[in-house]
Amino acid sequence: MSKLILEIGMRVEIEVERDRQKILLPTKVEDIEGDRFFLGMPFIEGKIFFLEYDEIIKIYYAKNNCFYYVKAKVVEKRYAPIPVIGVVLVGQPEKNQRRNYFRVQVMRRVRIRPFDTDNWLKAFLIDLSASGALIYFGKQLEKGDLIEIRLPLDSKEVDVRAKVVRIEKDQLRRVQPYNIGIQFVEINEQQRDDIIKFVLAEQRRLRRKGYL
Repeated sequence: MSKLILEIGMRVEIEVERDRQKILLPTKVEDIEGDRFFLGMPFIEGKIFFLEYDEIIKIYYAKNNCFYYVKAKVVEKRYAPIPVIGVVLVGQPEKNQRRNYFRVQVMRRVRIRPFDTDNWLKAFLIDLSASGALIYFGKQLEKGDLIEIRLPLDSKEVDVRAKVVRIEKDQLRRVQPYNIGIQFVEINEQQRDDIIKFVLAEQRRLRRKGYL
């Protein structure tokens, strides 16, 4: 089981619960000291997401071509040289049946089609998981809008319907200034498996290049 434990540099997602809603936050394992794992403090909408001391979180990650999660407790916070939280694991890693949580940074051009038009429009994919994606787009959409996105995976293109769940405008970016978070809807198992295989392959590629 020790081979399934977190490693320095590993991209992970942590799950916290607020107001009976589960929130997923991407971060990275920055350091390990004894039984303590130090994760970069998660950010949401450009601000540090506050975690309580002794708060129990779930950490999701991919390793050995499988997805896992492990429970952890927040025991320490540091703000220099970079802001991190220290956690100790609670129990052993378990296989994660909710495979759609893990995401990876993927920068490539995509096309999207709002449901009120027949036109496919250019956008830029920033990260991807089996449950959704973050894209840069040149026009403002509204939360709740439905779109179709054409994902260029390695060996095929997959068209998936999605719903806009978050939108922000980057005032410093002139080209495609809108950050749009989308959640896939009406996705079938074959499409989900195709995306998962692509995400795992992309993770391996980034790790070989030393980016993970």
